[in-house]
Amino acid sequence: MDNNSAVLSAAVARSLALKYHSPLYVFFESTVRKRCQELKSALAYPHSTIRYACKALTLKAILEIIKDEGLWIDASSLNEAKRALLAGYQAQHVQFTGESASVSVFTELESLGIDMNCSSLDQMRLWGRLFPGSKVSFRLNPGEGHGANNKVNTGGPASKHGIYIDQLDAVRATLKEHDLKLMGIHAHIGSGTDLSHWLRIKDITLEVASQFDDLTFINLGGGLPVVYNPDTDTRMPLQEWGGRLSDSFASFSKDYGKDVRLEIEPGRFVVAECGYLIAEIQNIKTTPDYEFILLNTGFNHNPRPAMYGSFHPIVAVSSDGRELAGERQYVVAGYLCESGDVFTRSESGELLPRSFPEVKVGDFMVMGLVGAYSHAMKSEYNSMNLPASVLIHSDGSQRVIERRGTLEDIMRRENESF
Repeated sequence: MDNNSAVLSAAVARSLALKYHSPLYVFFESTVRKRCQELKSALAYPHSTIRYACKALTLKAILEIIKDEGLWIDASSLNEAKRALLAGYQAQHVQFTGESASVSVFTELESLGIDMNCSSLDQMRLWGRLFPGSKVSFRLNPGEGHGANNKVNTGGPASKHGIYIDQLDAVRATLKEHDLKLMGIHAHIGSGTDLSHWLRIKDITLEVASQFDDLTFINLGGGLPVVYNPDTDTRMPLQEWGGRLSDSFASFSKDYGKDVRLEIEPGRFVVAECGYLIAEIQNIKTTPDYEFILLNTGFNHNPRPAMYGSFHPIVAVSSDGRELAGERQYVVAGYLCESGDVFTRSESGELLPRSFPEVKVGDFMVMGLVGAYSHAMKSEYNSMNLPASVLIHSDGSQRVIERRGTLEDIMRRENESF
């Protein structure tokens, strides 16, 4: 992490684990605010709106911080949209960009006043049949994408997301059939997108947008890179990025004959670096090839390494304040009854031991950059309780924003009658 990210010190990590139990999610308000402010300062174009892709982390306390920073919301589900409203957002600042297409979902979205961004022609047709004459936007698949693999690539022929770029005539026909007014066009190509990809997709999207009349906005999506692994990852040059987008939109609006709003939709960039997961070492065991550290957490609390082979920085913290010394090669794994429950692995799935000081059972491991898509994808697999979440405020005070789960939580839906 860079010096704009709040760092969870060993002493604070130890005190939090002892006070609130482990495993434990810890989130820093200051980091969320700094990322929001960096984005706002990078965009000089006066008609700019930043939406937060709230699927990355949807905790109410986090949404309230992001709302306070002036960002709007992109929601991927009806419940995400409703959680934004519960966090204080006005409906006109929430947009739905999801893959569901049901009468019940669409009817509730419309009743709440949530804007519809269509990800498929079938979505657009259903929305049009239900609400002819209404306003919509659509998500464009620009024909190419980006990301570490197809699991995180949201553009190109291998992606399910959006309406493919060769189907624009069908879009026009559907809009006309249901008398729908097109408000905007949205494009997104995946995570970890570098500047050259951003600019290329920007050009493609603006070319498509120029073919439609009277647009209100053009959304270029998210995917801004985050440095998980400093040996391989690089940051976006935000000022250059913002300057290039601002210049392009100023020029486009002049040619288009009206000021078109520039929207972007980051999720991971806003929250990834704000989050930590603290876990206790409960077993240390050896095989002829590896020495394993087993924690009291697993892919039920951070599925990214198991799903994608993602790298997360991990540091050891002593439980008693002693100075850790020595050097050993450990594979860090979880407590689930699954061979794939390993945190130190390659993208292709091989075990990758890392160098740590010598530790003992009862010490802690602190995993960084778990603010995006870790908490949001947590589960109760193996009937394990979910961790509590603690927010560290900018003034250093702390509070529990989500209590630790219980067996009663796991059983509640079985025990409650309809």
